[in-house]
Order: sequence, then structure tokens, then C-alpha cells
Amino acid sequence: MRFNSFDYLFFFLTVVGLFFVLPPRLRKPLLLVASLFFYMFWNPVFVLLILYSTTIDYFVALRLNHVQSPRGRRSLLALSYVTNFGALFVFKYFNFFMDTGSSLARMLGYAAHPFLLHVILPVGISFYTFEALSYTTDVYRRKFPAEKSYPQLLLFIVFFPKLIAGPIERAWHLMPQFEFKAKFEYYRVREGLARILWGLFKKIVVADRFALYVDAVYNNIGHHVGSTLMFATVCFAFQIYCDFSAYSDIALGTAQVMGVELLRNFRRPYFATSFSDFWGRWHISLSTWFRDYVYIPLGGNRGGFWSTNQNIFTVFLISGIWHGARWTFVLWGISHGLLLLSQNIWARYGPKLLPPSPARRWLHTLGVFPVVCLTWVLFRADTVAGAWQVYSRIFTQFDRAHFFYGNLKNLAYGFTGMAVLLGVELAMECGLYARIWAPSAKPLRWFAYVMLSTLTVLIGVFDGGQFIYFQF
Repeated sequence: MRFNSFDYLFFFLTVVGLFFVLPPRLRKPLLLVASLFFYMFWNPVFVLLILYSTTIDYFVALRLNHVQSPRGRRSLLALSYVTNFGALFVFKYFNFFMDTGSSLARMLGYAAHPFLLHVILPVGISFYTFEALSYTTDVYRRKFPAEKSYPQLLLFIVFFPKLIAGPIERAWHLMPQFEFKAKFEYYRVREGLARILWGLFKKIVVADRFALYVDAVYNNIGHHVGSTLMFATVCFAFQIYCDFSAYSDIALGTAQVMGVELLRNFRRPYFATSFSDFWGRWHISLSTWFRDYVYIPLGGNRGGFWSTNQNIFTVFLISGIWHGARWTFVLWGISHGLLLLSQNIWARYGPKLLPPSPARRWLHTLGVFPVVCLTWVLFRADTVAGAWQVYSRIFTQFDRAHFFYGNLKNLAYGFTGMAVLLGVELAMECGLYARIWAPSAKPLRWFAYVMLSTLTVLIGVFDGGQFIYFQF
């Protein structure tokens, strides 16, 4: 069930209506049933996979509450990891490793016919797997007590606003909010609905409009020159940002209507002044997950400069693998690891060319954005060969005379939406948003709601596809 569908609109209105009508003690059962239905709407069979892993994690956590020996506790945690990572490996990575192994065998002169699994990737598996692992790990570390209520733990895993594409929640943050003592509050509901509207605008007007141009170019790389490929890559940068952040906005807004605050996932990443700053603004819930459960256990920054950078590079390598079972994703993660390494080496050993100033800040932003765009080539291209072809043509065949415009209406509508997006985010970045959006600015606020709604209806794409991160 897509957030940008009429099915979801009917589902949302029904669930929220019942949520406020029912007494507080029935709200958790309502949301648990609604969340399971939400997931089963896509494919009912795969809810069994969630129930399987959640059940094992439930009993593992309960045992962790009582087992004291370090060896016993490590064995229980290992059971949770094997269960969750095992399912993720089978559905997402098994064919990738089999293909890679057979390719290596053929390179060595052996005949290889890989055994492949013909299975569908369960939507959201990478997200809810990381949530489950964070729960059992926190119980193991004694940072969070084991949940005694199985329905409560299951609701944490399947809570529908964040189930498919995050944000990746933590048990200590989300579970206490399931008491649902909040009553209907106009301000909170209005802000939640406004966030949903903003998410729909980004998805329908910007992301899906740019997708029409980007797909036309990237699906026919060999027919386009470097200037077109560079332009399509910039469009893809805004497509994927608006697509993914739109999902997060709608998820946060949906939860906010019901009095639940989800973790923030984006903070204007294309205004970043460094590559580390970019990752402090992009997919924040994933970045902090890797920080807490991979980077710090590896040693964090406790082992000196080079050890710290080795840990950072390892995190980004794993991040690339997490995003997909394709070498392009692995190389994308490696590229960001190398960018962080280069930045840290320059900060430590390079000369200080400019004193700190607002001008320097914006110069850094203008330098970071195009490099991030170039890394998106690896994310969007289907193969390493395709990505290499894009890079080759950008740097050797930048022929503006044969630039491909495609459907100019799509580009015009997409850039109209992008202008609105950048205007809002620039105001937020400069600290002007709170002044413009003051409580006394009610007429301005409602004018913005009407304009966003009008633009969404008039120039949005209502037959657009799934959110990009559904495939992860």
C-alpha cells in the first residue's frame, strides 16, 4: 500500500478515525491489527517472516533478562543475529553471492552454474531487521529491559507508518509512546497533516516528475551524451532525496497525528558543508544505527586517527552492502568511505586556505553537492559497466549540442516543485522559517497549505511508481 495512493488515504482516515473514537486501552490492538493488515496488503505470506523473527527475538530478550553468564548472553544474542541476518541473507543476498562466486569460478576456467533462489524480496526487510537487532542488542547491553508483552514488541516492529522504509526506530524511543494517553489536539494534528502534505508534494510533484526524465535517460545510457547524463544525474539527486524524505515526512506526519514522535530522518542534506555533515543530515536513523551498533563496537575513534578512519570506511562499506545486492551499491558505499577519508586527511594535514566565514560555508556547500551527485551515478546505474559509461561520457563527451530535453513539461513542473523545495529549505537553513511560520502568521500558513495542495493536484504525477527505498 503506497502512501501516495487512494488506498492509503482511505486506510489512514479509517485508522485515525477509530484511533480517536476508541478508548485508549483499545488503541494498541487497533494499531497492531491495522499494521499487520497494512503489510499483508502487499503480500500476506511474508507477515509470517516477521512473526518468525519477532517471536525468536521476544524469547531471546526474555532469557537475556535472566541469564548472567557472559557466554550464555553472547549465545542468545548470536541466535537473534543468526535469525535476523539469516533471513535477510536468504532473501536479499543469496543470489548475489552465488552469482559472484560463479563469476569468479568462470574467471579461473571452471564451469559454474549457480543455484539461484526465485523468491520475492519482502518489502521493508532491511529496515525491520535492523530495528529487531537494535532491540535485542540493547537488551543484551542492559540499556533497555526485555518487553514482557509480545503484542507490544510486535507493534514496535510492524508499526505501519515506519514499517516499509523507516525511519529505523529504537525500542527505547518508540515503545514508551505506545501508552497513547494523548487526546485529540488540534495543533498536533494540524502539524502532522501539514507534514503529510509536504511529503506528498515532494513525492508527487518533484520526485515522480524528475523520475520520468531520469528513467528515460538512464534506461538508454548509450544513446545520450555527457551533458544529458550529468543533467539527469542532478535530477536524480533531487528525485531520490524528495522520494525518500517524502516517505519519511508522511511517516512522521501520520505518527504525529496519533501522538507518536518518530525519529527524524533528514535535515536538508544538500546544504551540507562537508561529507561528514552530509551523513549527519541524510538518512539519519541509519547513520546513527551504524554509529551505535557497528562503528562504536569496532572501536570508534578510540584507536587513533588511522584506526578511526578504518572504522569509518568499514561502516560505509557495510552501508553500501545494506542498500542492495549489487556491486554498484558496494562501490557507492566505498566511494563515500573514501570521501570521508579524504576529508579527514585534509582536515588533519592540509593547509587552512580560508578563515571561517559565511562565504566559506557556502563555498563548501557548492563543492560538496556536485561530488555527492557524481556518487549518485553508482546508486542509479543498474551495472558497474553502465556507471562507468556514464562517468566516461560526462568527462569525455560533454556535448551540449546534442542535449536531450525530453518532455519539457515534465521538467518545467519538476523544477517548479524544486524551486519551492529549495526556497523552504533555504529559509530553514538560514533560521528564517520559524519567524515566517510564527503562531501569529495564520493567514500565511493557510495560504501555504492551499498553494501546496493546488500545485500537487495541478502538476503532480498520480500514476507514479513505488517509493525507491521500498526495494531495500
